[in-house]
Amino acid sequence: MAQPDHAAPGQGSVPTPGHTTAHENGPNRGIQTGRGPWFSRRVVLVAVAVAAVGTVLAIALGLLREPPTLRIGFVGQLEGLTSDLGVQGRNGAQLAVEHLNAAGGVAGRRLELVAEHDGNTPEEARAAATRLLARKVQAGVGHMTSGQTVAALPLWEAAGVPLISPTTSAPALEGREDGFFRVIPANTIWAEALAVYAHSTGLREMAVVRETANAPFSTPFAEAFAARFRELGGTVTADLPYAAADRKEFAQALRHARQSAASGVLLVCPARDVAMAAQGFHRDGFFPALFSSSWGYTRELLLAGGSDVEGIVFAHAYAADLDDDSFRNFQAAYTARFGWMPNFAAAFGYEAVMVLGDALARAGGDPARLRETLPEVRNLTGVLGPISLDRYGDVHRRSFILTIRDGEFATLQ
Repeated sequence: MAQPDHAAPGQGSVPTPGHTTAHENGPNRGIQTGRGPWFSRRVVLVAVAVAAVGTVLAIALGLLREPPTLRIGFVGQLEGLTSDLGVQGRNGAQLAVEHLNAAGGVAGRRLELVAEHDGNTPEEARAAATRLLARKVQAGVGHMTSGQTVAALPLWEAAGVPLISPTTSAPALEGREDGFFRVIPANTIWAEALAVYAHSTGLREMAVVRETANAPFSTPFAEAFAARFRELGGTVTADLPYAAADRKEFAQALRHARQSAASGVLLVCPARDVAMAAQGFHRDGFFPALFSSSWGYTRELLLAGGSDVEGIVFAHAYAADLDDDSFRNFQAAYTARFGWMPNFAAAFGYEAVMVLGDALARAGGDPARLRETLPEVRNLTGVLGPISLDRYGDVHRRSFILTIRDGEFATLQ
């Protein structure tokens, strides 16, 4: 059967010598529409060129692609009446992440902070840690109270993820080679310093009121204070534990403190309970010298306690009126970012992330090496002075004796 001289409309044809296609005099005049061997060679050459360009682009993009973001988990109490530590700690950590990222990240890696509320019970602490670990965080910042940290630490350890706490000061976690690190020392140092100061003012009888839900913090603090006070010749007239959730038990502890005839009372409690104790004592005509731990040393105490908390004395590694350029710069940056002044949890939350950043830089950006490089942090510039961790991840810092004067925290010594 003979081949037709012309292709059907829309179909190509192979031209024969001396013969033109149907499109030769149409709008494509001068354009070869046949697909002879020359066309195949051109297609191959174009394909090779495109492939070569694609390969070069792929290599370039691979070289330019940023390393994966390092995800840091923050965990603390972010809701409720005693959330001042958690909220401020998270804000301080977030500010540090933003500062590090603005400076180009760490070892070429950007940081991301993801936060979880850990409630105020061991069960909620473990649940929050589990949620963060499920989100594949590569380091943790928190928990913000010793009780929560002790409850959840085994989960962090099992996952092999380092945890650095801004405010956990339980002595039970000291001197252990594990994945726990902190930027705040064991609280027994402050308790002993506070006992020495109390005795130096002439006090000889003290009652102790301590909250037990955070027993890993409150119990050793109260015991260290009492032991040192007795060594100096003083007497502890009453040791009065209570659970924060049991307000009747709290009221009973305060009543027994009044009945003990002590001239001074140590309150190892969260800020709102310290404020309520001071107000209750004064309302009932009881005016002892009042002392408290770092747990109560937050702006929440000033807001809730008013004039009744004037003169309470604390011992801490943080002084809100510290005359230091680094500290003032941090205060200004934090206030500009969040709209209110930072407390110690904010400062130590900031420092915890900066310590992580320093360790990550020395690890070449590899989070798997953080447990190795965190104990090597030496003389890192911090908000409150240089920071060095020992082989156990513990830190040693100076202590301040502090009070409340004219509605503000002030340093005594």
